[in-house]
Amino acid sequence: MLRFIAWLGLVGSLIAAVTIAKIHRDPGSIVVDWRVVKEPPIEVRVESPSRGRIARKITAPGVVEPVEEVKIGSQMLGRVVAVNVKEGDVVKASDVLVKLDDTDSNARLLSSQARFDRLRAAITQAEDDLAKANRDEAQHGRLAGRGYSTPTELADARTHVHKAEAALQMSRRELLESEALKTISLEEVKRTEIRAPIDGVVAGLSVRVGEVVIAGTMNLPGTIMMTITDPTRMRVSADVEESDIPLVQPGQASHVYLQSDGRTAFEGVVEKITAKGRKSGESVGFETQVRVDHPPPSLRAGMSATVEIEVSRTADALGVPSHAVVHRRRKDLPNTPAVRAWAERNTRSPGERARDAESRYVKVAFVVEGGVARARPVELGLTDEFRVEILAGVTAGEQVVVAPFRALDQLTDGQSVHVVSDAEDSL
Repeated sequence: MLRFIAWLGLVGSLIAAVTIAKIHRDPGSIVVDWRVVKEPPIEVRVESPSRGRIARKITAPGVVEPVEEVKIGSQMLGRVVAVNVKEGDVVKASDVLVKLDDTDSNARLLSSQARFDRLRAAITQAEDDLAKANRDEAQHGRLAGRGYSTPTELADARTHVHKAEAALQMSRRELLESEALKTISLEEVKRTEIRAPIDGVVAGLSVRVGEVVIAGTMNLPGTIMMTITDPTRMRVSADVEESDIPLVQPGQASHVYLQSDGRTAFEGVVEKITAKGRKSGESVGFETQVRVDHPPPSLRAGMSATVEIEVSRTADALGVPSHAVVHRRRKDLPNTPAVRAWAERNTRSPGERARDAESRYVKVAFVVEGGVARARPVELGLTDEFRVEILAGVTAGEQVVVAPFRALDQLTDGQSVHVVSDAEDSL
């Protein structure tokens, strides 16, 4: 019995010596496993970090609208006698859309034309009167030189010249005024024909024959009869959140997805960002206009859309699938050099307790080393919907655990794993 106890003590001493030596070599590598029956290795799939293009994108809801849209109204009060278009018609610039009653306008034009003609005749008469007055003055001047005309008669002749000149000048000014009134009357007649200002499509037609339309003023909006939109130039007015707006710049490439067809993307470019945001509930958004290049006929104003803006990208990033990076508390990780380095880079904030610092979450990727999963703190760069850039923590060629999701969620440092291929996983 004494010999058995002596042998047991010798074996215990040897185990203690080996353990102490290993602790000196790698303090964070000792994990005591008190389990009597070890759990079988977890089956995982791995992937080596690879280089490729990663683009960071933000999304925002928006509404499709035409770049050029003109609301058609009347510049005068009038009754509609003809509507030459219907909803959805394609029109060209200068096409007559609506005709107003022109009876009064034509009458005013005829009246102004008659007055203009009368004043032109009056000018001709005034010119003849001035010519006669000049002749009479000259004759009285000759007669006065011979003593056959008195000074009074000569003065009267000169007065008649001045009166004739004044009458002619007045007639000419009245003719200018009449010409302006005639131009106004002619323009009024033209306004009875409401024409398309641009090429486009008729939308929102709201006028009918027999209705009376009014012109808009500063305090009273006029009648809007229809809208002409240009379907060849479309854009999306998107509402970008204030947290994302610092990343958005004019000229950035974008993709537009319609709510009616979320699989088809239309290419676009950021054109304009408003300087002032609008508050909606608890959030603030900034209107961002995205021009759609080569809009198809199916793209119509008023459609709901989602804009995806590429705010940054790198063509040669070392990346892994986004779901391969998980979060673990600092206190649940071993005291390895990599974890200690992370703790040095992320020092405690003023006033933060040591216990709170140990509860911080660390972004880690699990790397398979000798059949065991090791948690590596990682530094991340750009992220897209599929991959994330690894700046530090994992190198190319290492085996990073990427699946299954349940295993990644429960995986701990030092846990035994069995790497399976896609073919084995399908079996």
